Amino acid sequence: MMDKDLFQEFYQEHKKSVFAIVNLRLPDLEDAKDVVQEIFIELWLKRDMLHTIRDMQPYLYVLARNQVISAFRKKNIQLKNEGILLEGLNQLDHSAEENTMARELHQQINVIVDRLPDTTRQCYQLSKNEGKKNGEIADLLNISEKTVRNNISEALKRLRIILKENHPEIFALFLFLLK
Repeated sequence: MMDKDLFQEFYQEHKKSVFAIVNLRLPDLEDAKDVVQEIFIELWLKRDMLHTIRDMQPYLYVLARNQVISAFRKKNIQLKNEGILLEGLNQLDHSAEENTMARELHQQINVIVDRLPDTTRQCYQLSKNEGKKNGEIADLLNISEKTVRNNISEALKRLRIILKENHPEIFALFLFLLK
């Protein structure tokens, strides 16, 4: 049985690597800290079984990945593109190459979205990042719902075009995850 002191040593040994895994997928520092806290609470509750785990790093990686996905689900952040990516990550064989491509896809989407015209970017982010409905976005931005739909459609069109032209390998992952 692992006592408080042993668990404290375990925590000190693994907290940085767990945070690094979580922070790759959750760039918001506070969200990442919350998820790391949840992971170690779960580990504390399962502390009597930790000695049965052969290789702790892969176990912590999978636990962290699953907690990140749960955090996205809890916050109802279901991005049409990135949300599918996160759920798809749960089903993919998590090789280093696939994880790298997933991070690159996320980064490229952010870069492309940041370059969109203001209204298009705001509509996309409110819809995809915050899960707001078109009517809510229209009210917030003081534009029509049709304008909101057109802006979101334009953002998605630009994402597809730019990813396809400039990052065909990432675009292939993007298409694979949309299936």
